[in-house]
Amino acid sequence: LLITIKFEILAMTEEKESLLRASIQNLSRSLHRYGTEPGLGPAPTDSRKRLGTFLGVFVPCSLSMFSAILFLRMGYIVGFAGVIEALFMFTIAFFIVMVTILSVSAISTNGAIEGGGAYFMISRSIGPEFGGAMGIIFFFAQLFASTVYLLGLVDALVDSFGNEGGNFAKALPEEGYWKTLYGTALLFLMLFVVIIGAEVFAKTNLIIFVIVLITLVVDIVNFFVQEPITDLHPPSDNTLLNSTVNLTYTSWSTDTFDENRNRNYTIDYTTMRGTSFQVVFAVLFTGYTGVFAGSNMSADLKNASKSIPVGTIAACTFSYIIYVFLVIFIAFTSSRLLLQNDFLFLEHICTVPGITTAGTLCVTFSASLSTFIGASRILEALALDDILGQLLVLVKKGRSRQGNPWVAVVVSWIFIQALLFVGSLNLIAPFVTTFSLLTYAVVNMACLALDLAGAPNFRPTFCYFNKYTSLIGFVSSIVMAFIVNPVYASTSFAISVMLFIFIMFRTPGSSWGYISQALIFHQVRKYLLMLDSRKDHVKFWRPSILYICKNPRSCIPALSFLNDMKKGGLYVIGTNICGDISETGFVKKIEEWNQAWLSLVHMLEIKAFVETTVDQNIRNGALNLIMTAGLGGMTPNTVVIGFYDSAESTDFLNSPDGIPSRKQSFMRLRRTTTTVERGSVDNFPEIMPHGRQPRIDVNSYIGVMRDAMALRKNLCILRHFHKLKRPGPGMSHSQFVDVWPIPPHNTNTHIEDDTTSMFLLQLGCILHMVGSWGNTKLRVLATSPSTEMGSTEKVQLQGILKILRIEAEVHTVVVPDMFTNKTDIERYQSLNHTIKENSSNTVVTFLYLPRPPDDIADNEEYLEKLTVLTDDLPPILLVRGLSKVTTSEL
Repeated sequence: LLITIKFEILAMTEEKESLLRASIQNLSRSLHRYGTEPGLGPAPTDSRKRLGTFLGVFVPCSLSMFSAILFLRMGYIVGFAGVIEALFMFTIAFFIVMVTILSVSAISTNGAIEGGGAYFMISRSIGPEFGGAMGIIFFFAQLFASTVYLLGLVDALVDSFGNEGGNFAKALPEEGYWKTLYGTALLFLMLFVVIIGAEVFAKTNLIIFVIVLITLVVDIVNFFVQEPITDLHPPSDNTLLNSTVNLTYTSWSTDTFDENRNRNYTIDYTTMRGTSFQVVFAVLFTGYTGVFAGSNMSADLKNASKSIPVGTIAACTFSYIIYVFLVIFIAFTSSRLLLQNDFLFLEHICTVPGITTAGTLCVTFSASLSTFIGASRILEALALDDILGQLLVLVKKGRSRQGNPWVAVVVSWIFIQALLFVGSLNLIAPFVTTFSLLTYAVVNMACLALDLAGAPNFRPTFCYFNKYTSLIGFVSSIVMAFIVNPVYASTSFAISVMLFIFIMFRTPGSSWGYISQALIFHQVRKYLLMLDSRKDHVKFWRPSILYICKNPRSCIPALSFLNDMKKGGLYVIGTNICGDISETGFVKKIEEWNQAWLSLVHMLEIKAFVETTVDQNIRNGALNLIMTAGLGGMTPNTVVIGFYDSAESTDFLNSPDGIPSRKQSFMRLRRTTTTVERGSVDNFPEIMPHGRQPRIDVNSYIGVMRDAMALRKNLCILRHFHKLKRPGPGMSHSQFVDVWPIPPHNTNTHIEDDTTSMFLLQLGCILHMVGSWGNTKLRVLATSPSTEMGSTEKVQLQGILKILRIEAEVHTVVVPDMFTNKTDIERYQSLNHTIKENSSNTVVTFLYLPRPPDDIADNEEYLEKLTVLTDDLPPILLVRGLSKVTTSEL
């Protein structure tokens, strides 16, 4: 029985384990599908993902970092810089590269890495603008680096087999363009290897890596076994020294070390130019531009998130150790004259003829090959992400059945072939160094931004980094770029900025996410917490507007007008949707409504937030908006509503002149008003037919006004804004912004003591300060029963405007019988007639809004007065102020 029970328990356990494994597999497949949705960048086929850490990252990184430096420029570096500065340079380069690798490792272990290496990481971390700009820069950095390594390979080939100074055979011509021809032939061989695919590249690199290791071992042993040599001669291309001068290999000697301890910058015989710390470091750093050789192969790696950190750190550390030992060995054994006048001395002192030449040819071939294939992969990623649009459409389509981007390979080959005509390794090296340092800086900046944003989803499995390592990497990369060559660095930055601007205007929004949004959120939250409404002061008052809009189709002129009038203040567009949120499909309706509003705000280029509330009762919905709009200390102080009437509305979305014209480039227009956005705004409901009663009754409408005032909000009512014609620079006659600060029911008001009057003057002044409204003239008008009183009132108004520092024309209009033996309706009709007579060239008019009645029974009469007052006038803004908005104090 016990045995039976035991087997049953085991069977149940196995069944649970089987179910658990199945669940994990299903989750894995779901995550894979989630990570490779369309729009998330290039998603290469699994057939390309065949390379592991050693072949895919360590080997190409090591070979790229050895490159032309290991066997061709070690004498150059030690001979001119000396031991101390050479070790310092290698350490600085190693430090910059290592902190950059920490950032690369953090980014690469925070999610799935596809093709494009550094470009993919930057673009997915901080957006397509930065990523695209740096992707293009890094693409050319890889092209320059490939050219540098290829020129080093040609130099080694000619020095070994040239017909003038060949060490082994004098078989190859050196005159004229023969070097360019050799480079072209070798580049064609590389093209053949890269066209076949990454797997052949990896196998080729493995063979080369074995040869390079053997060469290294032989050269290191050679330092210990080689006897002193005193009859070495300068190479044939060295015109600084006579070919009969003897150069000395001293073997191990402290005197030689003392000679090589300090720097001695003289003329470089290959360029006939002077050397310096900057020049030598630029050449040295080309050995550290191969740090992305592994990450550039990310599309071909089995597990990029694991292979990139491990392989890159190991390769960088390995190359640094080799360089340090070689600097010390060379400084103890080779005279400075030898180091400065024979950059290929390692071959000339080697006891095994040809081994150093073989290693040189192999390592430079591999480095050039690695950067060549890296450039093609970056170009492929740029094309797949549509960064440059139609310029790369052929690259995007040109892929083999195995996924190899052969068109990108051919384009990269053409660029490198063009660069071959420059012909000097040391002339191209500063471009490689500057572009690479700039790329390293942006990678560090991306990691720093991700860390500072504090997004919960940034949790890389690689933990050996922090914001300080990223910051140090960013700063050191920038500083070294300018130290190496300020002109090249400045040019690189200028090119990057232009590319950034071009891509920002040209590229539509991506689904990758923008780190800028996370950083903005982080900073805005911090400063909103610091914004204390208790510290508000009238000196710094500005209008913060909540516009309660019923239908955007008829409100577009008002939306743009209020955007002008906010003067840098908060602008919230509030809408209420009548309905029940529990209804089927209602939530989707709200989402579509919000998306349509956001699209309209984007199209109009207004700086506004959109708030939506849901309530069957419109007054309650408006109250919710008034109470909840804004956040923290940033809340609206002015509520704006439309006028209550059944007049015919204009559908500005379907009007040819409905969207206000904006001065913008074609690229900006193409990006701003997309087909998707246009389709989104077309989802707004149709406007109310002429004569149909508003959905809100009179009492509820007046109630909204009372609610706003009860909550101490300034109140504005818009009417006739469908007539608004925004002023422009080409006006044929003067246009006016009119302010009538005197209440229509009382001419004895001292306006300096009337909050609403001062609010009217402030709004008129603010509007006149904004953009094209500055082309209008601001007028302050008032009615008076007699000429004498009018003159006194004019002087009074001018004095108030002078104190408030408002430039405006003051006019008084004499209306003798306006306030004698007339009903309120008749007085309002008389004032309406007066305003109409003085508004022939008025763009917009600000009027005093009488206080709403306390008794509900008077609501109809009150609304009738407002209707009579504003009938058949230009665009009207009825204003009621409740708070002090201006001061004459300093």
